[in-house]
Amino acid sequence: NSVDVNGKTCPLLDRAGLTCPVLCVRSFNDCPAEIKPASCSDGQQICDDGSCHDSCSGIVNPCLCGFAESGVTNVYRACPAYGGTVSIKRYDPSIKQQQLEFTCAQRWGMVASNATVDSGSGIATWTNNATETMLWNVCPTAQEAKLTFKETFCLAFYGIIGVEVVLYLAWHIYKSIRERHAASLRQVCSSLPAKMVGSADKGVYMNSDKRDTSAEAFEHMDSFDKGSAVQLPDGMMLLRGFDGDVGGVALYYLALLSTCGWLVVLAIIVADYYGKVKGGIAYGLLANSTTSMYVFVFVWHLGGLWMITMLACKSKLRNYFRIECALPAARVVQVEQRRAEVILMEGEHSRLTALANALRDTLVRRLHLDISAETCALQKAAVAGEGGARREYIEYRCTRYVLDKSSGRFQSYMFSLGDTHRALLEKGNGLSSSEAQQRGSHIGENFIRVSVASFPVAVLQEFFSFFYLYQLMAMWVWFYFNYYKMAL
Repeated sequence: NSVDVNGKTCPLLDRAGLTCPVLCVRSFNDCPAEIKPASCSDGQQICDDGSCHDSCSGIVNPCLCGFAESGVTNVYRACPAYGGTVSIKRYDPSIKQQQLEFTCAQRWGMVASNATVDSGSGIATWTNNATETMLWNVCPTAQEAKLTFKETFCLAFYGIIGVEVVLYLAWHIYKSIRERHAASLRQVCSSLPAKMVGSADKGVYMNSDKRDTSAEAFEHMDSFDKGSAVQLPDGMMLLRGFDGDVGGVALYYLALLSTCGWLVVLAIIVADYYGKVKGGIAYGLLANSTTSMYVFVFVWHLGGLWMITMLACKSKLRNYFRIECALPAARVVQVEQRRAEVILMEGEHSRLTALANALRDTLVRRLHLDISAETCALQKAAVAGEGGARREYIEYRCTRYVLDKSSGRFQSYMFSLGDTHRALLEKGNGLSSSEAQQRGSHIGENFIRVSVASFPVAVLQEFFSFFYLYQLMAMWVWFYFNYYKMAL
């Protein structure tokens, strides 16, 4: 600071070894004797920078301060730079430029020896419309380009985001109105077979002795909240039917396109950092490094939040852009079920472990991370002996759930093979074609289908995960801050 230990203002010290600024004149004859241009050798000429050159072509005149000759009122020429240095007595940083100019002018005999710095050097400071004989070559500081955020590309960005927000909000309101009674259309059922087809009478009857009676009672509780699968016990499922909607399909693909759009915006910002967007100039689009960094941080966080939301809702995203309907009218059925917690090893728990487990359980419960959701397409199978009728069903985890037209509910079936060895042996001759087809329509083939995605889809499934999202967002940071080698 500027005070000593006693609180008194410290005296100003002398400063030596300072370089004088360049003096600009209308004519070299106006240069002081101390810095008058020397005679050039044969074949050379004095140029506007105050030095001798073979040719003045391409020589930059420092007294233009970056302007073209047509951009200034008078063209000034630079006197040769002073070869020595000057010392300033009682150097004051707050008026250092005035002190330096005054001391240099005094050294060159342009100011009286008994004058003070308050009287000035008598030489004006550079301006592009100056008319004085001589000027100090103290060029004005170039104004840093600024982004007003009213540019065309900024307005386009605001417009796209605004339109998307309005469309998604309108869809949510429309969907909420259409689905205001959707909870009553849902079904809670057990993952175990609900009905058994007997071999003796070929009839269908409830297998009450093999059903989980507690689950059955839970299924028919009138007070059960079908709003979500959060309260489902183990072994129970929540079925929700969905039908397509043209507007929903368009908004779904718009959401996917928006995900790609965030990546494109980040790529443009990074390319602008390297000067690859506008005329090979770094920050040619976003004006300067500070604004570019602010925009990058904003877009990085907003785009990352969008992609995290897309990943978190991946299993339910497509059905969000469908309309929930009654199960018999549905094209697809969303099956929700609680994931059973598997603890591989349980030992002694410390307070820290208990706290961590409690925090995990709270997050899992609040974010519904223990609920799995899978969408099953509604399929049809021919029914033997019913005149070409087709039975509608879904297949979930290798089990077929058949739609009962009368009740509008899905149920799984099993066939009785008999309660004794004699009853089992009586089936040694096999089944008739009609009975085999009937059983096939109820429980499907004794075959486990494993769907294998195509290569492009498999690549998307592999990289569309939280692990690769973390890697991707880290790569954008490395690219932006010139760590592209690490990113690659």
